[in-house]
Amino acid sequence: MQNKYQSSALAPNIMVHFYRGVMDLATTWRSRIDSTTNWAVISSGSIASFLLSDPEHSHIMALLGMFLGFAFLCIEARRFRYYDLWSNWVRVMEIEYYEPILRSNIIRPDEQWHRLLDYDLNDPHFKISWTEAMGRRLRHNYWAIFGFLLLTWCTKLLLHPHAATWGTAIPTMRQRAALGPISGNAIIFLVFIFYSYLILLIMITPRLLGAGSETLSRSTILRQLSNPLASTAGFLHYDNDKFDHVASGTGHAPEED
Repeated sequence: MQNKYQSSALAPNIMVHFYRGVMDLATTWRSRIDSTTNWAVISSGSIASFLLSDPEHSHIMALLGMFLGFAFLCIEARRFRYYDLWSNWVRVMEIEYYEPILRSNIIRPDEQWHRLLDYDLNDPHFKISWTEAMGRRLRHNYWAIFGFLLLTWCTKLLLHPHAATWGTAIPTMRQRAALGPISGNAIIFLVFIFYSYLILLIMITPRLLGAGSETLSRSTILRQLSNPLASTAGFLHYDNDKFDHVASGTGHAPEED
């Protein structure tokens, strides 16, 4: 009689190569995330250097830098969602396949995680929402970049074409912030709205204050993997009725924004 835990002789080799392949995907997308951050840092530094080097340079460059930084943030959030997808698979194999080998020197794969991973391989779905990815990258990296751009913009308004005195700082900024027919008050208000939105993103994504998929616990990983309502990374969709018996026992799946 065949043991319920017995598997093909090729299974260990397949798992090793599959783990290496998914690890390479996670590493590749991680490097793409770092590249976007580097672009944002370099562009922000270049804009600040150009803006403050000559009194004749318009402060609109700082505003364009804020827009460019937000564009990089959006690109990075998308890349982070893919990175989180691959790193989630890596973590599943680490805690469900390799950890039992290290602990007991035997392979006793749980059918539940096999099925969960099988469904996710067939129809990959993101484990975090776009809002959560934006909030995480903003909290970890981009708050400093946007803070630097805001400081650069305020410094430009206060120093050029000549330094404002302490008593006239606010009226001077309101006057110099004007761009053509757009009043300074309107420009300052738009910047205030933009930064209020960034602060709101940080505040409404508290559950990403902790670690990422690389160090999540077994229960959390399985809850994420068993969520059939999460947005898909492709064009297929789960048959939720068929999926219910697979996801049972893993706890309530986290809701997507």
